[in-house]
Amino acid sequence: MPSLPDPGPIPPGLPELLHGEVLLRHLQVSVADDQGAILYVNERMCEACGYRPDELLQHNYSVLATGRHPPEFFAELWQTVRAGFEWRGEMSNRRKDGSEYWIELTVVPLPAEGNLPRRYVGLGSDITRIVEAEQQLRSSEARFRGLTETISAAVILYKGGPMLYVNRAMERLTGYSRAELLQMSFFDLAHPSVRDLLQERAAARLRGEAMPATYEAPFVTKAGKTIWMEITAARIEYEGGYAGLGTAIDITERKRAEAAQRSTQQMLQQIIDGDPVPTFVIDAEHRVTHWNAACALVTGMPGEKIIGSTRAWSGFYAEERPVLAELVVDGTADSRITGLYGDTFRRSPIIPGAYEVESFFPNFGDRGRWLFFTAAPLKDAQGRIIGAIETLVDVTERKEAEEALRNAHAKLEILVERRTAQLSLAKQALEEDVRRREASENELRQRNAELLEVNKRLQEAQEQLVQSEKMASIGQLAAGVAHEINNPIGYVQSNLSTLGRYLEDMQTVLDSLATAVAQLPSEHPAAQAVARVKQDLDFDFLLEDLPSLVTQSRDGIDRVRKIVADLKDFSRLDASQDWQWADLHQGLDSTLNIVNNEIKYRAEVVREYGQLPEVECLPSQLNQVFLNLLVNSAHAMPEGQMGRITLRSGHDEPAHQVWLEVEDNGSGISPENMHRLFDPFFTTKPVGKGTGLGLSLSYGIVQKHHGQITVSSELGKGTTFRIVLPVSQPKEGATP
Repeated sequence: MPSLPDPGPIPPGLPELLHGEVLLRHLQVSVADDQGAILYVNERMCEACGYRPDELLQHNYSVLATGRHPPEFFAELWQTVRAGFEWRGEMSNRRKDGSEYWIELTVVPLPAEGNLPRRYVGLGSDITRIVEAEQQLRSSEARFRGLTETISAAVILYKGGPMLYVNRAMERLTGYSRAELLQMSFFDLAHPSVRDLLQERAAARLRGEAMPATYEAPFVTKAGKTIWMEITAARIEYEGGYAGLGTAIDITERKRAEAAQRSTQQMLQQIIDGDPVPTFVIDAEHRVTHWNAACALVTGMPGEKIIGSTRAWSGFYAEERPVLAELVVDGTADSRITGLYGDTFRRSPIIPGAYEVESFFPNFGDRGRWLFFTAAPLKDAQGRIIGAIETLVDVTERKEAEEALRNAHAKLEILVERRTAQLSLAKQALEEDVRRREASENELRQRNAELLEVNKRLQEAQEQLVQSEKMASIGQLAAGVAHEINNPIGYVQSNLSTLGRYLEDMQTVLDSLATAVAQLPSEHPAAQAVARVKQDLDFDFLLEDLPSLVTQSRDGIDRVRKIVADLKDFSRLDASQDWQWADLHQGLDSTLNIVNNEIKYRAEVVREYGQLPEVECLPSQLNQVFLNLLVNSAHAMPEGQMGRITLRSGHDEPAHQVWLEVEDNGSGISPENMHRLFDPFFTTKPVGKGTGLGLSLSYGIVQKHHGQITVSSELGKGTTFRIVLPVSQPKEGATP
């Protein structure tokens, strides 16, 4: 470095203050007056700031200011030295090239001499590296804190006493606040059973002794709950010594899972070891993990010699070959099992992926043993095969029994051959006897068929007779009612029409009289007499009510005519009994009018009719079916309760069929009576309430129409009868 210009004369008294010029060469020395003007600088200071002396002398220290210190900093400095006291501190200065450097500064006031202004000596030493190291340390500490506060693992810094630092995760883990934790030792959190051990290990680690870097231990939370933590600890340099830095994660759930797994393993071990069935287990690497006492007894191979090895085969074979469980683990059973076991294997019908095999082992026992063994895969929660279990069953006795059975079968065949010849002769005699019996049975069957045919014709005749008798009675009733009602209805309706005309004529006369009376003076006796009569008889009301009475009477007569028409329509007395096209809805409505007296006090009728085409049928017979079903539904209602009968209909166009339903919410039919509903003379009604022929006749009528009638019922909830009829009847010779 080139030599600097002369920094100027040394102020009087300065060398004595600094004990010689040697010290001046090692410290940055400057002298200033009471206004802060620089009076002297040494070479060391010029080297530090990069200015020449002439660039500093008579200038203020502000040329070196970085702006890092606030005005209060300098005010406090000058206030101290002007009061005659020494000031010490760290100051940031700026070099001529703009870079920053730090000095440790001591400002000493010099005693005043004569008329000279008061002076102040500044002694500085460069501490830039120290400050930068501290800044870097603070930055590292900030990064450390930022990192530890964001990770999920707990972080602890300890040095033997109270913890020096903990992060938020430690608060969450223990339930203590950070302030509480920093007043505690890390070992205060440890479970009493391990506290002393952990303290000894931590002390040994801080001394530099080799200790496990990671360990697991129980700790107690603020709430008193015991948790398990996995601790990873390391010794680090810290503030001139050593400290322990540890991270902790909560492994309580893992510990519980491991405990549950150990419990499961122990239970499995007990189950397998206590099982009287010979059993062994291998893992995915073919190592034997279980070999129970029964298996050791059958194979003669004790478990301690084979558990942990991959030599499961040695318990069964003289030379190495895979056992069935190994084929299951490898997934090669399908391709290798035939070559090893021939056709004696099969897939398990119960366990997926398992196989069953029978094989003979000549080295077991005195004469060898037959074993039936099953190997099944063991899988983890993801369905991966992690091992296999194989069970053995000694079937030697069964095999010997089968062999004895085969021998007995062979002997039996010889006896059968001998007996066959004897039986052949007996057979011929029996065949002759059978032929005679068959002839007798054929004759009996023929007679039985004839009797069945006669019985069928009698039953049909009976049904037709009952039907004809019933229809004749209804026809006679309808004819009598129609005849007896139509005549009085005719003249009543005629008289009502005449009465209507008379009322109109009387109205004309009354209007004329009213006009005449209105022309008389109000005090006229005739006018007053008419007014009194009209008032006494409420004449205006009579004139208003008479037309309404006539209209209501006509409506009543029309309703009677409708009932008579429905009677005629129901009985079809005026129609032929030939097949004809009819509106089933009209038939239903006519029947409802006929049985209205049976229904109106027991149930309301709800019509849910669909669109129906006209159907080719015998209308009067279908009306009889409707009547039977409606009356039965009304009688099914519990006494004293108003029920509901719903009538539905619909058209199945693709099938060319129509259907009708009669549904009630009555008492229903018990299941044991359902199959007898259509039997003649069967009834569930009390004695005297029914003949038991209604549903039987209805069934016959529907069958006659090539239709179907079905019933569904639930006891206590109601019954539904459904009738399905073809729209048109099949032609002669056609299949219905």
